[in-house]
Amino acid sequence: MKNKILILLLILISFIGQSQNSNERILYIIDSIPIIDDPSKDDDELTENDIGELVIITNKSEIKKYTNLEIDKVINITTKLYSQRPEEIKAIPSTKQMEIKNGKWYLDDSTSPYTGEFIDYYSTGKIWGNGTMFNGKLKGTRKMYYTNGNLSFERGYDNGISNGMEKEYYENGVLEQKGEFKNGKEVGIWEMYYPNEQLKQKAFFENGKMDGEVISYYSTGKIKGTSNYDNGVYKKDEINTKLFNYYNQSQELYKQVKYKGAIKKLNKALELDSTWSKGYFARGTMKLNDFQFDEAIKDFDKTLEIEPYFTNAYSNRAFAIMRKHELGRTLSKSKDIQIFASKETEIPESELTKICADLKKALSLGDDNWMVLEALKKHCKE
Repeated sequence: MKNKILILLLILISFIGQSQNSNERILYIIDSIPIIDDPSKDDDELTENDIGELVIITNKSEIKKYTNLEIDKVINITTKLYSQRPEEIKAIPSTKQMEIKNGKWYLDDSTSPYTGEFIDYYSTGKIWGNGTMFNGKLKGTRKMYYTNGNLSFERGYDNGISNGMEKEYYENGVLEQKGEFKNGKEVGIWEMYYPNEQLKQKAFFENGKMDGEVISYYSTGKIKGTSNYDNGVYKKDEINTKLFNYYNQSQELYKQVKYKGAIKKLNKALELDSTWSKGYFARGTMKLNDFQFDEAIKDFDKTLEIEPYFTNAYSNRAFAIMRKHELGRTLSKSKDIQIFASKETEIPESELTKICADLKKALSLGDDNWMVLEALKKHCKE
């Protein structure tokens, strides 16, 4: 993984007029924690706006105060968020200041396993996770967070072993899945949810006009599926097994460019489960490649009705609308072959609005495929 912190700091150092030798051995200290390697958990980038103070130390005697390693330079960074923390919070250690010995966590240079709270942070100073240890092992609820502050994960532990409820969340705050552990193994029914984000509002009115605070809140997503476990062993579900058999068969046919046969397999799967968003998406994609544009659009509509955050369904629906207008004239048609001709025509404004809305939504959800970017450039001028 690219070292975002190192790259950014080189930019910052260059910006303030400092020279950088690529062979220099550098120790980074972020919020009092030494960092030599890139923190593998960091998903956010440390920017100039996050930094409260940046000090570069090159004096050898000063460097020795921080480390006994052979280091050429120390870059000491204090984030703005760190400087705002109360002293009692700053005193709570991070797991970056610990090491594991014989399956237990120890503070650096300590001979006793750690007992107490711990808090881990992103390089920007935002909280990444927290929990409690007893005698060097996790105890109680362990929590982790997204960079936007929403809860990402929580799980109960006892003596370092998973015990109790686990919940995972989408970045928008909606529950993704939940289930229970017993002695480190999954037990019972685990439920998975779609990331449906349904905004609801409540307002106060007086004399026919809105007066007062508008309260917004989100509902939990629909159930996507369930899994049943017996002492950590997944118990196969007959319908799910059939679904994925049909899906795998359809993919094999799809690779052989046998779209109609592949679509028939997915038809059978969707007869078993009419709420299977992945099935609608796969069938819509096959119909798109088989020039069944209107039918493909219907399948993508259904996909997004069930799972509004199905990223590629937005881009594929946009391309289905585009192809419908660009390849709309049939030159010949037989049982197995259809030949379409491209046509010089302007896409109606109402359709362009749909195309651009879908492309922008896809991009916002992370689909930065070159085809999406090119289509945005071509059709969406703003």
